[in-house]
Amino acid sequence: MRGMTGTDAPRLVRIAAKLTMALAPVGLLLLLDGLLELHWRSTADAHALVALLDKIHADYGIEPPALLRGRDGAIQLVVLGAVCLAYSSLGIWLLRGRAWARTTALVVGAAVSLFGLFGVGIDATETRTLANYFADLHGSAIGDREAAVRALLFPGWYSWAEDIIQGLQVILSLVALGALAWAVISHSDWFSGRRDADAAPDEWDSALSRVREQSRKHLEADS
Repeated sequence: MRGMTGTDAPRLVRIAAKLTMALAPVGLLLLLDGLLELHWRSTADAHALVALLDKIHADYGIEPPALLRGRDGAIQLVVLGAVCLAYSSLGIWLLRGRAWARTTALVVGAAVSLFGLFGVGIDATETRTLANYFADLHGSAIGDREAAVRALLFPGWYSWAEDIIQGLQVILSLVALGALAWAVISHSDWFSGRRDADAAPDEWDSALSRVREQSRKHLEADS
């Protein structure tokens, strides 16, 4: 039966499906990243660090840094990772030409891309960084507290790893979404689902037909 294995899928569809499935390892890394952060926040060092930062804030008025992403942020990483894992599984059904997989992948792909961009944007514009915090400590003549804070901090590589994983998720999500949109426009007939051959087209098919018709008219007008 056509589309059962996906081996006869058009090249653009295969590329889009593989890019979608490539989000699986990124989703797993996001999931592990969030779980690792939640674990660290449950340790004695994390509780002692929060108490120390609160005391410095109370005594000297220095605002604590935005450590990592906060507990809520860690939970968001776990959820985003799980969503990316589920999203990646749609690649199998895209190869089989399922209309529901096409629609779901477009909607979920847009959502995870926007969510990832939003998270990266917040991190990029955050001014309460550790570097700024330590600068404030030295500016307040209590630079000796820096050693105590650093001793309780999470491993130094963690923030770099988190930034890299988030960046990969955003880039790959956008690329996969763009590839799928291109494949859907170019090969809308592949995503026929289980409809009968004489069944009426769905809303996506109608929209794509209008896009192709407008493109044809523009080409004819230019020629």
